[in-house]
Amino acid sequence: MKYDRTTSYQLILSLAFLGLAVSVSISSWHIPSVKWVSLTVFVFCVCNAFVTYQVVINKHTIRYTIKLFGLKIYNKKIIHTDVAKITFKRIGWNSKLAVIKVRKGLSIRVGYFKPNDVYKDLIGFCEENEIQFEKTKDYKIIENMG
Repeated sequence: MKYDRTTSYQLILSLAFLGLAVSVSISSWHIPSVKWVSLTVFVFCVCNAFVTYQVVINKHTIRYTIKLFGLKIYNKKIIHTDVAKITFKRIGWNSKLAVIKVRKGLSIRVGYFKPNDVYKDLIGFCEENEIQFEKTKDYKIIENMG
């Protein structure tokens, strides 16, 4: 199954333009370091607004992709034998998070993906491939809520 996550680009872009407007109005704009730092932060925010994440869960593999402006910038295929453990946690007030710990490489964080069935599919992936998984106490509370 395929799951997507996008950033809240409207909020990020409005904050970026607000920050740029404030830094332009500061009288110290003629100082080169202030100008370059504020422009760098602005470009970073604009790029961050157009980042999308994708997780595809198959029978024996998980594919994690990060795209910027629709172009793949990171792609990782995880085979079930490479997964050491999956930990299910609570993030924020009422959201779930899964951390896929891989034997070699960086862990993958799966949070705020749509549709919300991604966590059920990850548990099914663990059970089918006999991978150890752990649910924290807070995760179980959210799970029981709905």
